[in-house]
Amino acid sequence: MSQTAIINALREARLSGEKLASYPGPTPSSMAEAFAIQSAVRTSIGWTHAGWKIGCTSEKAQKALHTDGPFPGPVYKERLFPAGSHVATLASNSRTTEPEIAFTLARGLPARDKPWSVDEVLEAVATVHPSIEIVNPRLPKGFSDVVEWYVADGGLSHALVLGPGVKPLKRADYAKITNRISINGQKKYEGLGANALGGPELALTWLANDLVAKGLFLRAGDVVTTGVITAVFETSIGDLVEASYDLIGNVSVQL
Repeated sequence: MSQTAIINALREARLSGEKLASYPGPTPSSMAEAFAIQSAVRTSIGWTHAGWKIGCTSEKAQKALHTDGPFPGPVYKERLFPAGSHVATLASNSRTTEPEIAFTLARGLPARDKPWSVDEVLEAVATVHPSIEIVNPRLPKGFSDVVEWYVADGGLSHALVLGPGVKPLKRADYAKITNRISINGQKKYEGLGANALGGPELALTWLANDLVAKGLFLRAGDVVTTGVITAVFETSIGDLVEASYDLIGNVSVQL
């Protein structure tokens, strides 16, 4: 089957939320081909591109998905929800729930003749947000697949719940952010900002430069969520997940 068939199948699965019963073609031969498929889905799906997620920035997430580095995926306006929202999922979906630290950019970080530094990237930040990403792989093997399929499948994102923004922090504070997670009122997990690639400011800087290398760039208004900082955990339909972060506030989602 052609790459076009893979693009079409992944786009329709993303629109419907349904898991694919079989693979729409051969495994992408490289990360570059996988990202090209992701990009083709993103530009043809008819949704508004609102920013990016960074997958597998934590060691726990990398172990869970059998990879050794991060990768980007698109965030869509149509799948971006305010804190306290109900996010619908199908019974067949995964509901891997990932508490994360997110940013909204005040200005873009386009290509130039040297990489963007952490301080320069932080100067481009407008607001910092508590967030929760809902992850749902749409390919048959789910989390037992290879990383090229995760990338092709839009980084596996289903939805992003974004809490209220606060003013940017001091650089040294981002890695120290702690959070506490409760499910249906019961305390379950704790996390630390440093779990995401050493700190969310480092993950954001990685993305800024990775996109430039791919011929893209972060734009003013983009929302970027920087990866799970707790253990990776599943939730069920009807669960209420609440995440409390020191320094940046709270966010919740009803599944």
